[in-house]
Amino acid sequence: MKSCSTVSRRATLRAAGTATAAYAIGTPALAAEGRVLRVASPWEWTSNEPSDTGYLMSRLQVAETLVLVEPDGRLVGGVAESWTIDEDKLTWRFRIRPGMSFHDGTPVTAHAAASCLRRAMEGESMQQIPLESLDARGDVVVIRTRTPFSHLPAVLVDYASVILAPSSWGANGKVSRVVATGPFRIAGQEGKTILELARFDRYWGAAPQVERVRYTAIASGDTRTNVAVAGDQDVIFTTVPAATQRIDAAGQMKVESMTIPRVRVLAFNSGIPQFSDVRVRRAISMALDRRGIAAGILRHPGSAATQLLPASVLDWHDASLQPYAHDVAGANALLDAAGWARGADGIRWRQGTRLAATMLTIANRPELTVMGTAMQAQLRAIGMELAVEPGPSSAVPAAIQAGRMQMTMFARTYVNVPEVIASIVPDFTRERSTWGSLGWDGRDRMKVLTDDYVESFDPVRKASLRKDMLRLIHEEMPVTAVSWFEHTVAVHRRVRGLAIDPFEMRYMLHGVTLA
Repeated sequence: MKSCSTVSRRATLRAAGTATAAYAIGTPALAAEGRVLRVASPWEWTSNEPSDTGYLMSRLQVAETLVLVEPDGRLVGGVAESWTIDEDKLTWRFRIRPGMSFHDGTPVTAHAAASCLRRAMEGESMQQIPLESLDARGDVVVIRTRTPFSHLPAVLVDYASVILAPSSWGANGKVSRVVATGPFRIAGQEGKTILELARFDRYWGAAPQVERVRYTAIASGDTRTNVAVAGDQDVIFTTVPAATQRIDAAGQMKVESMTIPRVRVLAFNSGIPQFSDVRVRRAISMALDRRGIAAGILRHPGSAATQLLPASVLDWHDASLQPYAHDVAGANALLDAAGWARGADGIRWRQGTRLAATMLTIANRPELTVMGTAMQAQLRAIGMELAVEPGPSSAVPAAIQAGRMQMTMFARTYVNVPEVIASIVPDFTRERSTWGSLGWDGRDRMKVLTDDYVESFDPVRKASLRKDMLRLIHEEMPVTAVSWFEHTVAVHRRVRGLAIDPFEMRYMLHGVTLA
C-alpha cells in the first residue's frame, strides 16, 4: 500500500493566501455586542442542502469535507485525518479523524461520512469520479474507482461533499437542519439573509478566537459599498472593485485584494452561425480592449487576461502561449476573410445572418454589466451588434442547458476543487455544461486529453497534457478570458489575523481576533 501524505500535493498557487489585514485601533473596551464578528457577502442561504448552499457552509466554516485545502494549495486532512491509495491505483482509504464530534455531540463515523458522499455524487465535480463502490469499513471510508482517478482527494474538497450528522435529515430525506463538524455551528437564522454562528467548543482543531459570528447576505454591490464606507461590518467579501478608493478613503475599512483563479470569461455558442467559425471568435477576442477595461472599470490594470488562467496558477498557466492581442484592424481583416460583409448600418451580415447576439451577464456581479456596456462599443467597431442582458446567476446555466444561450459573460472559478481539471472536464468536454460554451466541435479532442490526464499519476505526462489542453482552448476559443479576478475583501480596522483564501473554500474566520 502506497501512502499519500496529507501535505504532499504541490502548491497550485504562487504567493497564495497570506494577505493579512491587521490595523491598529485605539478604542475603549467593546460592549458584548462588539465581540461579535460581523461578516457579509453577496450570497444568501437559500436552502440547507449541500448541493445548493454547501459553498456557504464551507466558507463560513460550519461544515467540512473529508479533505481540506490550505490557502497555499496544500491538501490537508479535514474529517479524514489521512488517506492512502492501494498499489492498484483504484482503491483509496480515508481514515476518519478519531474522537471527532458533530455539533450535536454525536461521534463522527465512517458510516455517516459514506452516507453523505453517496448523496453528493451528483455534484459537478463529484459526478466525475468513475465510482465502483463506496463503503465504510470500521473507521475508514473506502472508495474504489473503475479506472484510475489521480486527483480524487482534491475532488473530495468539493463543497457538495460536506459531512453532516445523521440528525441533519428530516423524515422526508431532506436536510432539515445543518449539524456538521466545523469550528462554528449555526445558532440562529433569520430568513435567507442572516445567520448567527457560535463557536463549537468541541472542535477537533484549534479553537476560533471569536465566540460569535453574525453573517449577513447583502446582494447589492452598491449597498455593500455603503456598508463598508460606514464601517457597519467587520469583513465584507466581494466588494465592488471600482469602490476601493472610496472605501479606503472613508477610513473605517480597508480593501485587501488578491488575484485568484476566478476568471471573467466570454463563452460562445459555437453551434450558431454567428460563432461557428473560429475566425469570428478570434476577431471578437481581438476587438476587446482588456487593458482599458481592467484599468477603467475594474481599477486594476494587472487583471487584464492574456490567457485563460493567471500565472499564479502554477500548473495551468503556459508562458509560451501568445498573449491575447488588442488589434481592431486585424479583427476586421479576419471577419472580411470569413465572408462577413458590412451592411448599411455598419453591422456585418453573412448568408442572411446578422452578426448580432445577446450576451447574458450576472446581475449580482455589477462590474459584468458595466464591462458588457463597454464591449458594445468595442464590438461595434468590428461590425458586431451586442445586447447585454443582466439577470440572476441561475439564468446562465439555465440558458446553456436549454440550448438558447448565444453568448454570455460570467465569473468562473476554475478551482471549485483544488485541481483545475475538475472544471476543465465539465466545461470543455460536454455538449452542455453548467458554466461553459455550447456547440464547440473540439469537445472530443479535449476529452481524449482529459481522460489521459485523469488516469495518469506521472507528473511529466500530466504537465505535457496540460499544455495541450491550454493550447487547444487558447487557439479555438470556445471561451475567451477577459480579466482575471481580484478577490476584494473590505476589512474593518479592528480586525486582525484574516487570511484571504484564493480557493474561496473558507473565509478563514477561525484565525480572526478583534481589537
